Amino acid sequence: MVEPAAPVAREETIFEYKKPKRFKRWLGWKLVRRLALVMVAVVVVGTSWFGYQAWSAAHKIIVHDNAGAPALTSATLKPTQLNGEGSGRVNILVMGIGGAGHDGPNLSDTMMVWSIDPQTKDVAMLSVPRDLYVKIPGHGYGKINSANALGGPKLAEQVVETVIGVPIHYYAVVDFSGFKQAVDAVGGVDIDVTTPLIDPKYPCDDGTKYANDYCPIHFNVGVQHMNGATALKYSRSRETTSDFARAARQQQVLVAVRQKALAASTLTNPAKVTGLIEAIGNHFKTDLQFKDMMRLASIVKDMDTSKITQKVLDTGQPDSLLIDGSGTIAGAGSIELPKAGTFNYSDVQDFVKNIFVDHYITNENAKLEVENGSDVTGLAAQVVNSLQLAHYNVGAAVNATAPVAQTVIYDYTHGTKPYTINYLQQRFNVKAQVVSAPSPEVDASGNALPVPDIRIILGSNYQPNTNTATSTTTTSR
Repeated sequence: MVEPAAPVAREETIFEYKKPKRFKRWLGWKLVRRLALVMVAVVVVGTSWFGYQAWSAAHKIIVHDNAGAPALTSATLKPTQLNGEGSGRVNILVMGIGGAGHDGPNLSDTMMVWSIDPQTKDVAMLSVPRDLYVKIPGHGYGKINSANALGGPKLAEQVVETVIGVPIHYYAVVDFSGFKQAVDAVGGVDIDVTTPLIDPKYPCDDGTKYANDYCPIHFNVGVQHMNGATALKYSRSRETTSDFARAARQQQVLVAVRQKALAASTLTNPAKVTGLIEAIGNHFKTDLQFKDMMRLASIVKDMDTSKITQKVLDTGQPDSLLIDGSGTIAGAGSIELPKAGTFNYSDVQDFVKNIFVDHYITNENAKLEVENGSDVTGLAAQVVNSLQLAHYNVGAAVNATAPVAQTVIYDYTHGTKPYTINYLQQRFNVKAQVVSAPSPEVDASGNALPVPDIRIILGSNYQPNTNTATSTTTTSR
């Protein structure tokens, strides 16, 4: 029986999901990505007005609570590295809030995780629905969008980590006004509307009230020039379309904003540049420090935005990992739950590890073998499937020669596959034993069978579906 829902902050309307990528890096918007670099250059050459503006904006948005850049081993850690960089990927939680003047101003009605591989420049984006019903430490149960309102970005990070099974290294929070001002600062954007969008229940946010407190919107097919307010409505609406369609519109808008922001007509216009800086400084918060922004800028400056992996956790599709749980939990209202079971995020975590490809694992390409030494039939096959989704090189599951009580990991490589070993130790919560490889076994025809690099024997103590990230410095891969 699921525990009853605890009261949570009042739910408000969703924030338009912009696909920030370069966005998160500098100040918070993809569009500000290179503008950030431009501003830094301006400061370096000593242009006083823009230099002061950029410095002032940076001090407004940066929250100084970042502890450093942890890596798998101290030998790999460099002071210039981002959090998570030494562990394969850098994950940033981007939250959109209504901000001042909106009901529930701190509800994160848009939650998106951007994951960047510093080596390959691979980027993946995952949208998390605001109505996902979760445990919120210290506050009982509620929709995931209330975590930020109840405990701030760090609590939201903790909840998201539990759901997706990987650590969050940074956060970025932006409000509606900041987005609108940024679009207006570049002179608006031209958007090709390919499908009619009609939303009779779009929430009013300008003080004007119509019947039932709705401000209906209607977008016809064709290229349309949109100012900040219009672009926000186009991106934010979710009444008549799916999360997939909404995410696509948001990406479309952000690409248009980025192109406009990087155009010569913007970069050479002091008023537009100043407007962008002011929009960011007053409506954006992040724990990315100035050095982190510069490092992130150097990593993503040449990324191809057309190759971003874009995924949405949603309901209603044959392969959806969530289901509509409305009415199943007293007092919870309209909610979404994992298809695998309430608070069981195993499928979600496998899905996330599949799209957040860790190239430390793929580059080492260690050959794994998983044996079932427990009394649970099919346990090894389940683990093999999960490891394969996370891009481990693992063969078919086999049965151990004898039952074992405790899970064990044998490292036959004598430390030559350090990242893989480290991840497996975290995943199975056991210290690997470095031993010499056994003599090859032979099949019925007398042919020698290959010996794996690493052998995992699952003991009766192993509990599946319990692998979740427990901090921002480790991850279960």
